[in-house]
Amino acid sequence: MFYKILIVFSALFLITCESSKGASHNVNQQVLQGTRILGMDIHETPTITFDTAYNEAIMMGVRESSLSLDWNLLEPNVGNYEDTIPDIINLFYPSQISDLTLIIRPLDTAGKRYPSGLTGNFDDRTVITTFENFLTHLHSRLTALNSRGKLKWIQIGNEIDAYLGDNPTKWAQWKTFFLAAKAKIKTLWPKVEVSTVIQFNTLQDKNILDQYLSLLPSLDNASLTYYPLESDFTIRPPDTVDNDFDLMVRSIPDKYIFLQECGYPSSTINLSSKAQQADFISQVFNAWDKHLTKIKIIDFSWQYDISDEEASQYVIDYGLSETANENEFKNYLSSIGLSHNDGTKKPALQQLRNELNKRKWK
Repeated sequence: MFYKILIVFSALFLITCESSKGASHNVNQQVLQGTRILGMDIHETPTITFDTAYNEAIMMGVRESSLSLDWNLLEPNVGNYEDTIPDIINLFYPSQISDLTLIIRPLDTAGKRYPSGLTGNFDDRTVITTFENFLTHLHSRLTALNSRGKLKWIQIGNEIDAYLGDNPTKWAQWKTFFLAAKAKIKTLWPKVEVSTVIQFNTLQDKNILDQYLSLLPSLDNASLTYYPLESDFTIRPPDTVDNDFDLMVRSIPDKYIFLQECGYPSSTINLSSKAQQADFISQVFNAWDKHLTKIKIIDFSWQYDISDEEASQYVIDYGLSETANENEFKNYLSSIGLSHNDGTKKPALQQLRNELNKRKWK
């Protein structure tokens, strides 16, 4: 959802449960890690270096990292590439424990991320060719990463439903673009899974869901962002998680589910609290236990709260300045971390550790 580089981590594990089909477990039966992958958005704070934050996540069992890359930041003008970030990726990640997801965003929640000067719909041949050329260039900058086989997932577009809505023409245009991009990725990274990210709320809107389901067979997994928010950015009670997870599993056939973002604010402005946020963590794990084989990856957002300045910039980026729910949106963004921006821990972080320990996460 967010207009920044996001880093997420995850862990792979061995299933021990009675049902090999992923049915609901007996409440008295201990459910272990299974093949589930834990994710977390990692970032530094004024008092916590990135290396410290990264190692903290790894020690909890995190084994997957995710980076969100806007197309127009890496290609500001058509054919003019900015390689600083790809070169850092190629330097840092090949030697790390975690595998990598790249969320490449020609389309993000707030709209298109085209290079300057590029116009046209997503099915325009010029748009498609320009993106294919960009992918080829990106691949050429990631030689060490490629040789190590560390790149496992690529997402093309983030929360695409926010822009496409229930418009079948826009979805058809996006599908043409996506299929061309996926085909190109498969020639460059044959073993990488390719998908696109939608919001959980799409599952509750039949018109938009029908459009997504027409695209779903073309995806290697079903990737969603999950924040149980109302339209005014207040938060629903944690006990809604169980029904929400059931809805995910009912709504998405034949694909495993990847929660690319999963979070819950702690701010009272959002009708929440630190205790509620911690309860959310428990509710997520309990619901996840029921769907071991269907929901493969969950990324908790965020490891640390972002600063007030960063949250204010998001308000601007998403066009919510001077709107009725500006304050709720800002407080939601600035309080979804498992720890505060000053490095002090919230109860949610300890609850996460407790839930991992219960499941003998390594």
